[in-house]
Amino acid sequence: MKIKRGETDVKINVSFAAAITCMLILDESGVCAVALFCCFIHEAAHIICMLALGEKPALVELSFYGIKLERKPVCRRRYDIAVYVSGPAANLIMWALISVFCGSSESAKTTAYVSLAVGVFNLLPCRPLDGGNILHEALCRFMPEEKADRICDGAVFAVLVPLSLFSFAAALEFGNITLGGAAVYLAAVTFFDKREKGTVKL
Repeated sequence: MKIKRGETDVKINVSFAAAITCMLILDESGVCAVALFCCFIHEAAHIICMLALGEKPALVELSFYGIKLERKPVCRRRYDIAVYVSGPAANLIMWALISVFCGSSESAKTTAYVSLAVGVFNLLPCRPLDGGNILHEALCRFMPEEKADRICDGAVFAVLVPLSLFSFAAALEFGNITLGGAAVYLAAVTFFDKREKGTVKL
């Protein structure tokens, strides 16, 4: 389903509805619902920051892979880093506030930890995650974009290799496949990012 809201296209894939339904049915702990809420906070912070700076997202897409924002592929904007930082910052602020004011209950602790995990994960230096975009924008201030691209590609490799090794060890030792899922997700989003050079994603 695709909806036009002014200059912004809102796209909701069938896979998103299917994923939400499966999570609500299968996840008895409620962690997936909390993670989804933290992701909404993350993307809402990006949108609020963009609107505050006079920019509107070109596309808001909800799919099996999560919530994706796309920006118009225009020349580099001086406030780009602020837009990229806003999402993880919202998660980290949320974690801090819950930890300080609501940290006694188990549900509050779970929400705080999930928010922290979402914020930290998105700060990893892998494009199109916010951390990778922040690194790329910072490097482009001092060097040609082609060289910045090569450094960012190296950063992705530096993250994926140890993460894959740790995930394999965790799966063998504890039967935990969470890190493996994170490694696969990072590899997938990096691959699709390289295939879609014409857009800027958050």
